[in-house]
Order: sequence, then structure tokens, then C-alpha cells
Amino acid sequence: MKDGDADFDMVLFERVRFGELLDAYSEILTKKQRDACAALLAEDLTVTEIGSLMGMTRQGAYDLVKRSRDRLEDIERRLGLVRLRKSHDALLAAIRGEEAALPRRFMEKIAALRK
Repeated sequence: MKDGDADFDMVLFERVRFGELLDAYSEILTKKQRDACAALLAEDLTVTEIGSLMGMTRQGAYDLVKRSRDRLEDIERRLGLVRLRKSHDALLAAIRGEEAALPRRFMEKIAALRK
């Protein structure tokens, strides 16, 4: 896989998505699930290395990470906090992009809401 390759882009997108979900919902996972996901994402360990570190087989580590990821996706489908955060960020960026054209009073209200 090379940078700019469709497969590379998809893997990168999925990794970023997994990180966003973990950031938003990690406290809902068990400690074992959190540790495995953090090892995969933050420490860039393979599932074989995670299995060895956690005293399980490669397949056990793979299953643990897959179940954790599926759980995070399910929680996001139900709550939508990551989607809402992205929508909020896009709205705020649009407002900032038009700040000069918007009334000062409106921008003051936006600033107050952000506090």
C-alpha cells in the first residue's frame, strides 16, 4: 500500500474513525478492551504483539479488538456523539469563515456559548 492508494486511504480512514470512537466512548469499554484498543492505536502494536502482551493468542486479541470496535460503532449509531461533534465543528468553521459578514452581536453570542 502506498500513500494516495485507495486501499491505503481506506485503512487510514478506518484507523482515524476507530480513534475518534475510542476517544469519545472509551470509558464504556472494559479495561481489557480499552487496553487492547490503545495498544493497537496509540502504541501501533500488531494483534500478535497485543496477544502476547495480554497473555492470549493472536486470534483472541483479534477477536477482542473486533468486538471492541463493533461495540464502539454500535454506541455511535445509538448516541451519535462523534457525528454531532463533526457537525458542530463544521458549523463553527462556517461561522468563523463568515465572521466579517456577520453582526458583531451574533459573534458575541457565539463566543459566549463556546465558554
